[in-house]
Amino acid sequence: METEVELKFLASDTLVSQLPACLAQFQLLEQAQMDLANTYFDTPDQRLRALDCGLRIRRRDESRQQTIKTAGQVVGGLYQRPEYNLAIQQDWPELAAFPAEIWPAGTDVAGLQAALKPLFCTNFHRQTWLVAMPDGSRVEVALDQGQIVAGEQQEPIGEVELELISGQVTALFELAAKLVQLGGLRLGGQSKAQRGYLLAGMAAESPIQRMGFAPVSDTMTVGQGLFCVLQYALAHWQYHEQLFFDHPCVEALVQLRNGVNLVRQAQLIFADIYLPLGPRPWQDELAWLEGELAWLDEAQALQRLTAERAHYLRALRCHDRLLTVLEQRQAGLPDSQGLRNLLQSPRYTSLLLAITRWVYLEERQLEKPDPQRDAPLLGFAAEQLAISWQELHEPEMCLPALDYDGYLSLVGKLRRNLLVGVSFANLYDEESRQGFRLPWQGLLRRMEELEHFEVLDRLAPELATAQRLELEEWLTARISPRLLELDQARLQAQQMLPYWEEPAA
Repeated sequence: METEVELKFLASDTLVSQLPACLAQFQLLEQAQMDLANTYFDTPDQRLRALDCGLRIRRRDESRQQTIKTAGQVVGGLYQRPEYNLAIQQDWPELAAFPAEIWPAGTDVAGLQAALKPLFCTNFHRQTWLVAMPDGSRVEVALDQGQIVAGEQQEPIGEVELELISGQVTALFELAAKLVQLGGLRLGGQSKAQRGYLLAGMAAESPIQRMGFAPVSDTMTVGQGLFCVLQYALAHWQYHEQLFFDHPCVEALVQLRNGVNLVRQAQLIFADIYLPLGPRPWQDELAWLEGELAWLDEAQALQRLTAERAHYLRALRCHDRLLTVLEQRQAGLPDSQGLRNLLQSPRYTSLLLAITRWVYLEERQLEKPDPQRDAPLLGFAAEQLAISWQELHEPEMCLPALDYDGYLSLVGKLRRNLLVGVSFANLYDEESRQGFRLPWQGLLRRMEELEHFEVLDRLAPELATAQRLELEEWLTARISPRLLELDQARLQAQQMLPYWEEPAA
C-alpha cells in the first residue's frame, strides 16, 4: 500500500507549451513519455463510490495494472489517498487480489466483483520529469493531455500533477510555487475519476450550493475545529470556482466569495488559536481577492433590476432610459473571459496554493500539546456564538428604528455574524439552530434588497431632471415600508432564545 501525496492542477494550452522550458531550469534526474489508457469500474448502483473507493485498470503497452484508491483527504489541490497497485494479466479487475483489510467489515467482495462494469475511460499522453529539489527531495512532474471518454461523450484532459516521490512535502509546494508563476494553472479540486463519473451521467450536475455548516463535531478540540472550518471554506470556494468555469454566472462567484469570506472570518473567530501557529503571508492577498470581487453585490442588483427587460421598473415613465443606463453599467462589469483570466492568474493560484500549504503544515501542529488548541470545541463555540450575539445587540442594532443608510451599513456585519453560525451550528440541534437562523437570514436578504435600491440611487444623476425626480419618488415609496418591515423583523429576532443556550433535551 502506498499513500500518494500530490498536487493537481488544471492547465491551459499556454502553460502546456511553456512547461518543458521551465522545468529545464531544474536538476532533472529522469524524463519519460508514455501513452496511458485507463478504464474505471464500478457497479451500476455505484457501491464502490459509496465506499469512497476508485477502481481502475491502467494499460501501458502490453502491461496491465489494477489500482484501487481508498478514502483520503483533499485540501485545496493537495491529494492524499492510500492506493493499492497490482500487476494483472487481463482487462478485468480481480477484487479478491487486493488485501482483505482495505474493505469495510461485512463488504461482499464477491458480490461487488460480479456486478462490476466499465464506466468510462481516460486516455492520455503523459510526459514526466523527475526533479531533484535543493533539500534532496524528489518530485515527479507529470503533464497529461488527452480525453475522458464515456460512451459518445468526451471531455479534454489538460493537467499537471506534482507527486512527492521522496523527501519533504514542503518541496512539493516550493516547486509548485515556481510553476504557477507561468500562469494558466488552477488547483484542481476534481480528479479525473470525478470528472469521468459526471461525464458518464453517474453524478448529478453540479448546482449552486448555498453555504451550509462546517462539519464540526462535539468530539473535536478547538484546533481541530479551526482546520475543519478552513477545509470546509476551501472546498466551498473551489467547488464554485470550477462551477464558474463550467457554467459562468454571478451566483457561482458569489458563493466562491462566501468561501473566501469564511477563510477570513475564521481568522477572527480563532484569533488566539492562530497566535502560536506559523505566519500567514497570504492574509494580504486574501484582502486583494476580496477587493477583486467587491463588484459582485452591484452585479447581483443589476441582474435583478434588468431581468425581463426591467419588468420590476415597468411602472416608471423613464423605464426605457433607466434600462439603457442599467445595461450600460452592467456592460462595464468584469466579463467572463476577464474572470477566467483572474482565476488562472499566477497571483490567484499562488494565494490558493499558499493557503493550502499553510493548512497542511500547520494542521500537523495539532500533534503538539497546547492547552488552548486542545480545549473542547463545544465550550469555545458557545463563547464565540455569545460574542456574536452581543454584537447584534450593540446600540446601533437596538434602536427602535433605523434609516436607509443605517441598514446598509449593517449588511457586512450581519454577513460576518452569520458566518460564526456556519462555523459552529453543526454542533447543535438542527431544528433549534434553523429556527434561530432563518429570521436573521431573512433579515439579511431584505437588507440586501436595499442595496438594489442604492444602485438605482447612484445611477439617478445620469437621468434627466424630470426622470430623476420620478425615480426618487418611486424609491421613497418603496423604501419606507421596507424600513418598517425591517425594524419589526430585527426587533423580533433580537428577542429569540439563542440555540446554544437552550437546555439539553
